Amino acid sequence: MRVALYTYNTKPRGGVVHTLALAEALQKAGCLVTVHALGLNGESQFFRKVGVDTKVIPFTPRQDELFEARIIRYIDTYAAALESEPLDAYDIHHAQDCISANSLNRLMTKGLVPYFIRTVHHLDDFTTPALVDCQNQSVVQPQALVTVSEYWSRRMKAEYGRASSLIHNGVEDRFFHKAGGDSRELKAKYGLQERTVFLALGGIEPRKNTIATLRAFTQVRRALPEAVLLIAGGTTLFDYRHYRNEFELELQSLEPAVVSSIRIMGSPDNETVQELYRLADCYVQPSKKEGWGLAILESMAAGTPVVASDIDVFQEFLKHGHNALLADPDRPEEIAGSMLRMVKEQELAEHLSTNGKVTARQYTWSVAAEKHKSLYRRVMMGGQAAYSC
Repeated sequence: MRVALYTYNTKPRGGVVHTLALAEALQKAGCLVTVHALGLNGESQFFRKVGVDTKVIPFTPRQDELFEARIIRYIDTYAAALESEPLDAYDIHHAQDCISANSLNRLMTKGLVPYFIRTVHHLDDFTTPALVDCQNQSVVQPQALVTVSEYWSRRMKAEYGRASSLIHNGVEDRFFHKAGGDSRELKAKYGLQERTVFLALGGIEPRKNTIATLRAFTQVRRALPEAVLLIAGGTTLFDYRHYRNEFELELQSLEPAVVSSIRIMGSPDNETVQELYRLADCYVQPSKKEGWGLAILESMAAGTPVVASDIDVFQEFLKHGHNALLADPDRPEEIAGSMLRMVKEQELAEHLSTNGKVTARQYTWSVAAEKHKSLYRRVMMGGQAAYSC
């Protein structure tokens, strides 16, 4: 089976990490896989080596380009580049996001691809008509849909009347293994000796609820002056400058000692993110919205205890007091209380860490690949029935 996967970026965002891991698992399961992506700012390759063929489409940013215009140009650029590709070489075209789905829809209307599939990780809260239509078309036009959680499967059925195949993310095996030494050695490597480290991945975004994380950490630091907060990642196609400006204003209003204990890092490479999970005393993700929670599962695989929000998606695999501590994402004081419990109650942290590893072991990319192959076969045979894991 020849499979083309399409994603929107080359940086380590959740959807991109998902796409690459799925591609490699499909290849190990006997498929021939090629991953396509947009390369922003001159990027010509993915953030890590990939065990399948890849094709990166260059995209040149324009200064002061409006967000809506840029999204449309993403689709224009993607579709135009794909038109010159031998698309009939693939049996399956599988988009992982709104951008690539709309690009494939254009190709389908031109008769260049017979159909395509889309994975819906989550939907964004667009307000402008063009972007709302763009997102809607990416859900309505695919031959079949994949969702990664029960929550989003229900949303697809309720809002669009569409069944979807529920296929969870997996966890890469490498996260279960030690990388670069133990926690103490890794803290020394990053200049964090004798510090209590809280880690948040995903950058500064409203969906990640980063301002609430900042407020919670400010409260935590009153009780733990040695605490530090690492915020890593965040490369995205979308424009969150207003939220980032709000975050920056709040950050600069804090006492200098607190500001100096917050480190904002760029997008970490594969080795770095693995080390960050290992050195952290607690992983924090009080998200307002998620597709599933891949970073949470990765941190659990590494043995790092988790504080997360109590949104429906997370409660599909997280249980408060069993494998994580869950808090109301709208209450920074509740998030802070959970963060403090995690580092002050050692038995609790060890209990959550042990159960977290057990939970993470339940999700593998090999299983996800086999379920994708079953879906692909049904689509190729003309069937569109969905199934659940």
